[in-house]
This record gives sequence, structure tokens and C-alpha cells, in this order.
Amino acid sequence: MVMLTPRATRVLTLLIDNYDSYTYNIFQMLAQVNGVAPVVIKNDDFDGQWPRAWAAFAQRVLALRAELEAENSDSDADGDVLVACNVVLSPGPGHPAEPGDFGMCADAIRESAVPLFGVCLGHQGLAQVYGGDVVNAPEVMHGRTSRILVAEQSGLFAFVPSEFEVVRYHSLVVSPKTLPRELRVTARTTDGVIMALEHCTKPQYGVQFHPEAVCSTFGYQLFQNFRDITTRQPPTKCLLSHDGAVTAVPRPVLPTTASPTDWSVHVDRVATGTVALGFAQLAFDALFADAERSFWLDSSNADAAASQATSRFSYMGDGRGPLSSCVEYCVLTNELRVHEAGAAPRVSHDCDVLSYVREITRRFQSLDVVWREENASHETVPFSFRGGFVGFLGYEVLGSGLDDDRDTSVAGLRDAMRQRLMDNEYVPDASLLFADRAVVFDHHDQCVYTLCISSTQEHDTQKAWQRDVSTRLLELSRQYREARAPAPEPSPPLQSDAVVFYPSRSREQYLQDITEVQRLIHDGETYEVCLTNQLRASLALPDPLAFYKVLRRRNPAPYAAFYRSNPSQPVAATATPVSQPLSTYAICCSSPERFLRVAADGWMESKPIKGTRRRGLDAVEDDAIAKELAACPKDRAENMMIADLVRNDFGRVAAIGSVHVPQLMVVETYATVHQLVTTVRALRAEHCDVVDVLRATFPGGSMTGAPKTRTMQIIRQLERQPRGVYSGALGFISLDGSCDLNIIIRTAVLTPHSVSLGSGGAIVALSESDDEYDEMLLKTRALVQAIGSFATGRDGAEGATVATHTERRQE
Repeated sequence: MVMLTPRATRVLTLLIDNYDSYTYNIFQMLAQVNGVAPVVIKNDDFDGQWPRAWAAFAQRVLALRAELEAENSDSDADGDVLVACNVVLSPGPGHPAEPGDFGMCADAIRESAVPLFGVCLGHQGLAQVYGGDVVNAPEVMHGRTSRILVAEQSGLFAFVPSEFEVVRYHSLVVSPKTLPRELRVTARTTDGVIMALEHCTKPQYGVQFHPEAVCSTFGYQLFQNFRDITTRQPPTKCLLSHDGAVTAVPRPVLPTTASPTDWSVHVDRVATGTVALGFAQLAFDALFADAERSFWLDSSNADAAASQATSRFSYMGDGRGPLSSCVEYCVLTNELRVHEAGAAPRVSHDCDVLSYVREITRRFQSLDVVWREENASHETVPFSFRGGFVGFLGYEVLGSGLDDDRDTSVAGLRDAMRQRLMDNEYVPDASLLFADRAVVFDHHDQCVYTLCISSTQEHDTQKAWQRDVSTRLLELSRQYREARAPAPEPSPPLQSDAVVFYPSRSREQYLQDITEVQRLIHDGETYEVCLTNQLRASLALPDPLAFYKVLRRRNPAPYAAFYRSNPSQPVAATATPVSQPLSTYAICCSSPERFLRVAADGWMESKPIKGTRRRGLDAVEDDAIAKELAACPKDRAENMMIADLVRNDFGRVAAIGSVHVPQLMVVETYATVHQLVTTVRALRAEHCDVVDVLRATFPGGSMTGAPKTRTMQIIRQLERQPRGVYSGALGFISLDGSCDLNIIIRTAVLTPHSVSLGSGGAIVALSESDDEYDEMLLKTRALVQAIGSFATGRDGAEGATVATHTERRQE
């Protein structure tokens, strides 16, 4: 409850979002400073009409005042409740002179009768409205830090030192040559670029830098000063900062009694005596390899990283349980298909895949966990998965833009999707297997668990399955130990010629696209674009699991996975795959990147990667390469931009004050590469569930760039091909509201006629075209060589190569 003193004032901010990917970082900070969450609208809401937007906001102000007065009355406090208002204009892509970029913000500056604060684009708009010019900056600054100097005393800079460090995301600046007389400069960079403005007679302020960025200093102080200006109170020193940890975020005490339920998840421990990666492979072969649909979420680097929490658990299972089903979604046709054993698929065009997931998981909300304490030393089940959905969401599943008729690239994207159908290379845009049974390997505690979901009706069947699988696991562990884990026999070569991968865009075109991206960055249309290419080889791998075994051995990774759909019903040659109930494909993944983990208690985590280097030939070179990556300004700029984007995405669905960055730009080392990794954490807001979190964060920002909405439009226009599985996410969504999903990179997608993979990198102002192309190839090297070795028995270029030109297919 908010306890108010007599004549207490609360501040409600109208935050106008210019379609930026950092707006909700500002939202979180304002909510902390003001004690009240801002009202957020888009710059084109209310048809872009400022008077209508302000009238709607005024109603929210009245509602807040009534709510606070009611709370004040309940607490027997005396005095009136005052609610002060202000307006904040967010950053965003584009130019403030363009109505499509700035929307109602220009009218807000002209007509607002309350204090107004513009950030980046909002700051530039302040100058533009009063007659100034916004021009190209002397140097593009995205994700880079600068020291700025406070030029004149201003209430906005109270308790801020005269020189301090900030993060900048901009390629446009206010020209000092045409500065309107209504405005005065209050801060500059050390080389004279205008960093802050203030109206001479109105309470209107602007800053070119980003006070909300994780590496900016005194950001909270600036927002608190703006609050104090709004309430006409003397400024006070702010105690808030961007902490690397959150000590406590209050949660209500939940009732201990659960609702009656007919569903239970039974977990038993199996004392196998080993969880070695070789034993896990043997177990999958024996238990699940012959299933039509199977999954293996494989911490394949666990032997080398047993102490890492990211590599602790592996999960495997199939679709043969009595409750199992599979849902697949096609973006092109907006078709959702649910496959259940022994029945024709149920088809819907009125439900998207995440809405379906929410509908099913809600049926199991009161799932009871049956866990016998004698099974282990743990009081509760040590892993997150409680049964539920396992599979992938492809890049286009959310935010594909296919319904945007104004985007000229949409028609070409649809045509490319149709071509894949005609080529019999169809893979769904999403596939989620409902797993009511699973085997879980705990690589840390060296034990194995079986899991099954049952109702009263299926209880005997499921427990019989657990007993049978436990017996088989014990026998397999005995065989494994006695055989002393012999090296796998190499598969016979499938062909004598080297495998040739052809890119969807030639080297020449890729370099031209990089040049176009940098032009767009220079013009302020984007800050960073994750540009990618698709590589395809006309190659049939008849045994995808055998190939995956090679991949996990050669390129182990914490978020590796094998996911296969291998229906017994053949697809008719005369029909398109989407007219058939099932399609044949396999996903062989060696991803090092966590997209999203949500725990049952609501804590969320993402670990975006930006910055990649090869491993060294010896320890000295390897260490030098890692240190160079850690210090590289370009890679740090890429990483910082995505770190702030992930903070923003979490901020949409996070408890106020819970978003934090415990690790910023840390080098992590894998079998073939070094990566620059950031960890972002937050607590899910009480009114949100895991589906809300996925809608707020997908696709992962490390695969789009920033700002996300505008940049995804640019990606569609340049790549001209659907990414499909690549750049999406693979993992599980558990019935208890938890999830753990990777970013689908370093991944081969196998169909009966081809092998394809994607690769790319972040293009920023500091990018060098040839270096970016080489980095794109570097990220494919381990995968391409594994495919070449498996198909031909030869390593390196003798086994597989990547062409610089596109494939010339016969008509």
C-alpha cells in the first residue's frame, strides 16, 4: 500500500514510444523513480493525434488519483492526493522531421503544458520543432561510451558531476549552427557535439545520449531530477543505480493449499552409476531412436564443463506416451496442425502456436509432483522440466511481418516460402511435441531420472513405463561400463565428391548488403543489423542421428539438441507438404547460446552472444585471442546494444526494479571459438506468464539487432529469404510455467533432399565488410566440416566447401 503524507504528490509519466528497443529500460527506471509505472503509448496510437492521446492519458491520471485517495482513506491519512504529470519521448530510429518516424511527438512538444523530456530522437525533435536542424553526426556512435561535460547549470543535472560517462546510440545530431534561440545547450562532448538542450522558458529538456543504458552513469539521477522538476521540489541525491544483482523483490505469499487436480508428474531416480556423454548416447539409441518423433536436449559439453550450471541437465524422450501429441505451425498458410496418435490431424486457422501452448498448459495448472525423498538428497526435483512442450519456434513465428502490406519485401518472402513447399523441403515454422514422458540426466550429481505425467486413468500405464525404462537404463549402464566406452565406428562415406554448400546470396551480394546496412546506420534508420545468409547443400543424410553423434563429439555445446520428425506415412509426390499431416526433417544443433530461461519462481535469464573469435593454435595464442576479443571496441559495441535490447524486452514483462546484468561482456570459451557473452536477469511480473515473456522477447535480439521492429523490416528487405528454423529457439516449455530455450545457431536442418544451415553477424558502424564475411564463414566452419567428414570421410576442404556464388539449379 502507498502511504501518503498530507498534500503528497505522485508523478505519472506519459511515455511515448518511437518504436525503439530501449523504451522499456526508461519505463523501468521511471517506475522506480516515480513510484508509479508510466503509461506507454506508440507515437502513432490514436491515429497519431496528440489531443486524443492526452485526453486518454488525463483519464488515467484521474483514475490513479482516485485509487490513491482510496488507499489514503483506508490508511486514515489526512490530506489531499496530488498527481503531477510529465511527458517523456523515447529514442527511436529515423529522423524527427519524418512524421512516420516521430508521429505525435512533434505536437506533444508544441502543445504540452507539462514538463517534457526527450531522449535521443526525442532530444533531436525538440530542436527540430523549434526550427533547428538535425544533421549527420561527425562520427556514428552506437553502443559506445563518451565523457560529456555539463556546459551550464541546469536542474536536470543536479547532483551530477561536471564531467561524466554515458552511452551513445546515434548517427544524427543537433546542428550548433542553427540552434533555435528558444533553446540553450547544457552539455557537450569533449569534442563539442551537443549532448543536452533545455528550453529557455518552458520545462522542456533533451539529452542526445541514453541515460537508460546499462553502462551510462547518473541515469537514475537525471530521471529523478526530472521528477523533482515536475513536482517543483528541490532536487535530491538519487540512491538508485544499475546494479549487477537484485537483493530482493517482494512477492505475495501464496496459499499452501493447491486446487484439486487429476494430474500428477511422477519422478523417480535411477542409480545408473554413470551419466557420461557416451552413456547418454547409448540410452537415446536404445530408448528413443526408433520413434517417429523424438528429442534430445543435450548438454553435450557436460564432461568438459561439469561445474557449469548451463551444462548440468540433458533431457530425452519421444512422442509415444498416452498423452503425447505434436503441434506444428505454418506461417505462410497460418495453419496450426495438432497430430495425435491414431487420429487425423486437427487443423485450425484461428489460433497461433503460443496461444495453443497457453491453452494446454492451463489444463495442468495444478499439476502435483510426486517425488519420493528417498530417491535423492534433494528435497525437491532438482531440474526444471515437469513435462510439457519440447521443440522449436522458427524465426518467422512472431513478428514475421507477412501481414504488413506496406512492406514491399513481404511478397518476395511469401514466394520463397512457397518455393520451399514445392521443392519438398518443407519444415514447419514451429513444432512442439507434448512430452508426457522423459529421461533426465543430471551431469552434476551423476544420476538419471525418469519422469511421466499421469491421470487416474493412465497411472498404471505410466508407472509400468517408468519401471521398464529404469530396468533398461540399469542394464545399459552395465553394458556401457563393461565395454569401457569404445570409440564409435565411423560411418561409411556417402559420396566421394566434396560436399558443396551454396549461399542464398553470393559473396558479392552479401558485401553489398553490408554496405547498405552501413548506409542505413549512417542515416539513423537502425543501430545494428544481424545480417545472415543461408547455406544449402543438395545432400541426403539417411541417418540424421548418426550425423548428430559426429557433431556432438566434434563441436560440443551447452545448448545442443537433436529433434526429429520421421513419420511412417510417406508424403505424396503430387501434394504439397502442408496438405499432408506430417513432414520429415531433423534438427542437429550445437548452439552455445541461451535465449531464455524462465524458472517456476519467475526468474528469467538470457545470455546473448555478440563477438566471436577462433581458438588459438596453442595456449599462448588462444589467451591472446580471448583478450583481444574482450577489449575490441566493435565487439563491445555490438554486445552492449544487444544487452540493452534484452533488458528492454525483459522490462516489458518484469517486476519493477528486477532487471539487472550480473555479467557484462564476459569471454566464454567453447570447443572451436571464443564468444563475448552477457547475462541479463529479471523477475517475471505477477500478471505475466511464460507465453507473455516469449511474446515480449522473441526472436532473440542477438539475431535481429536494434531497434528490433525497424531492423527486422530491414532484414526482410535485404535477406529476401525466410530464415525458418535458424535464428529461432529450441528447448522446452514446462507445464509449471518454466522454460529453457536456446538460440538456434550452429545448426544443420536436414530434409530428405538437402542440408541447410544459417550464419551471420552483427553489422555496426565499425564493421569492415570483408571481416564480417569471414566471421560469417568462421561460424559455419565446425558444422560444415562435420557434415563433410560424415558424408565423405575426409576433413577440411576435401570434405566440404562453401561456394562464393549461389546455386545454379536446373530448370
